[in-house]
Amino acid sequence: MYHEAVGQPLLYPVNRSYLNPYFLMFKSRYAARPLSIAFLSITILTLLSSAHAQDFTLVASPVSPAAVFPGGQAATSTINVSALNSPNPVNVDLSCQVTPLQTTGTPTCVISPASVTTPANPSLTITTSSTTPATLYSVTVTGTITGTTTTHPLTVNLTVLSAIPEYTLTTTTALTPTSVHAGSAATAVLSITPINGYTGTIALSCSAITPTATPAPTCAFNPASVAITTSTAQTSTLTISTTGPHAAATFRQSIFNGLWLPLPGLALIALGFGKAEKRRKRVLCISLLCIMAAGLVLLPACNTKSTGTSTVATPNNGYTFTISAADANTLAPSNGTQSVILTVN
Repeated sequence: MYHEAVGQPLLYPVNRSYLNPYFLMFKSRYAARPLSIAFLSITILTLLSSAHAQDFTLVASPVSPAAVFPGGQAATSTINVSALNSPNPVNVDLSCQVTPLQTTGTPTCVISPASVTTPANPSLTITTSSTTPATLYSVTVTGTITGTTTTHPLTVNLTVLSAIPEYTLTTTTALTPTSVHAGSAATAVLSITPINGYTGTIALSCSAITPTATPAPTCAFNPASVAITTSTAQTSTLTISTTGPHAAATFRQSIFNGLWLPLPGLALIALGFGKAEKRRKRVLCISLLCIMAAGLVLLPACNTKSTGTSTVATPNNGYTFTISAADANTLAPSNGTQSVILTVN
């Protein structure tokens, strides 16, 4: 080969095959394979990167109620679980733990459901017992992507207040029967349950009976006072009685029923006039006259007795009985009064 500019031979060879169109086609055909492999590799790496980038968030609603008494109402919160940096749903396992731990009475927590797929809103329930000490408790909720070590914690607080000893009054056996005829009765069983170590003697009463009536139904308790000395509930039986129609005796006076009383005396007087001795006749006559006088005086006591039916009975109606309770310190049940209804027909 020669240098075109000076006409001298070249000191190194020059490859002019790139000027051949067939050779270019061959080169481009086989050059596409590495490009396809590179694109596929990038796609796989991107997908793997996205899979490893799956994440989620936890958000809790305020605990309600924020403060409770030991053994009282349970507290709840809603946990919002959402996917983060992922177009696909994320599977998350949830757990919870309460601190500080107590020797006895540590509150318990439950998440339902414990495994969710985003988006989800599981519920957190925190329960105390009658022995739970009063303090501020922290509940830590931990979420973990299923099958991974990716976790996120969340903390909510619950205050347990100092316990107030009290009791409740409930109707454990309903009034039976609920409808009676006048003169019949119905019964119910009441329970007095102590809370937070309550002890004392509780008196039961029917504080109101509506509507008013004469004669009104009456209520009685057996026992009328209930002594609470342990944590065990005590019972009392309520009996509601009504007044029914009853037989009454009446008397009718009649003077004619006693007219026979003087007759024996008159007969004796007649016999006395047949005697010879005048003195004896006088004494006998005087005695007989006294007997006749006494008989006339006693005439009003001779009566006729008859029986009839009294209409004084509890009127037909529906009656509402308000049942109250109070101890020596006038402490009433924490859940208020109870009511039962009886129909008289």
